[in-house]
Amino acid sequence: MFEWVNTLRRVPPNVLVVGSANTDIVAKVPRLPTEGESLRGNSLSIVFGGKGANQAVALARIGARVEFISAVGGDYYGRLMKNNFKREGILTSAVRMVRGETSGTALIFVDEGGRNSIVVIPGANHRLLPEDMVRDENHFVGKDIYLTQLELLPETVEVGLVLAKKNGLVTIVDAGPPRNISDKVFPYIDLISPNETETEFLVGIKPITKKDYRRCAGFLLKKGVRAVVLKLGAKGCYYADDTQEVYVPGFKIKPVDTTAAGDAFTAGLAFAWGKASLEEVLLFANSAGALACMKFGAQPSMPYLDEVKSFLNSIRKSLE
Repeated sequence: MFEWVNTLRRVPPNVLVVGSANTDIVAKVPRLPTEGESLRGNSLSIVFGGKGANQAVALARIGARVEFISAVGGDYYGRLMKNNFKREGILTSAVRMVRGETSGTALIFVDEGGRNSIVVIPGANHRLLPEDMVRDENHFVGKDIYLTQLELLPETVEVGLVLAKKNGLVTIVDAGPPRNISDKVFPYIDLISPNETETEFLVGIKPITKKDYRRCAGFLLKKGVRAVVLKLGAKGCYYADDTQEVYVPGFKIKPVDTTAAGDAFTAGLAFAWGKASLEEVLLFANSAGALACMKFGAQPSMPYLDEVKSFLNSIRKSLE
């Protein structure tokens, strides 16, 4: 079991990630504040985030060849983020620096139980336009997987998916944050992966029971996507396509900070997709997400391949 991971070290997948890049300003608080409440925080940290950037970093750390299409501000944080991508081994020739625009920013509260509340200011992320994607079509060539999210302009997301299918890539959409998706886009999605909140937004059903999982997945499959993976937090994940369904439970861990756990999960999914049995792919993704919960911050919590392998080996007996 999981011997395929060693093979992927030698021949890693080529992944094109298109998405947001943010600077996260993180306040640790005793509990999440309520409306109108002023609450004394415990500490303040500034770390790199953004769903697209998180997933690009996670993929690079677990061994994929990663190219990133994004936009950052022509400010101090934009320069820091672009330099950080390079340190992580990510190709950045298509990361634009937009003069006169601030970099994307996320304001994040994290309570003592690891739960979070997030406000995102898009900044330069919304200056990545459909015409930029068309100009960057050469970056789609030679890739295996196309991974995107919904923090960019909807029309930019749509054009990117169309170009990805045109160039023969497997398309994966992390359906966060909750956003409407045009019906004409769903058929360009090979795999969509919403969390519980995003699922309820897209489908109108809160995924609580396995019956709910089937109904939610069925709704999205009828829209034209080829497969669905519901991210269910501590409960694990649920996969469905037109012929099969698989439920993989989560792991018992003590979370430190759940920020970007879903991004780590989706990165693990993209890395392993088509390289192993479906159950092994989902276990790998679950493991990446669990490990991200056990560290503070968004990108700082993205796990390395050796960490995922060690985690999987530690639970091997319980899986056999």
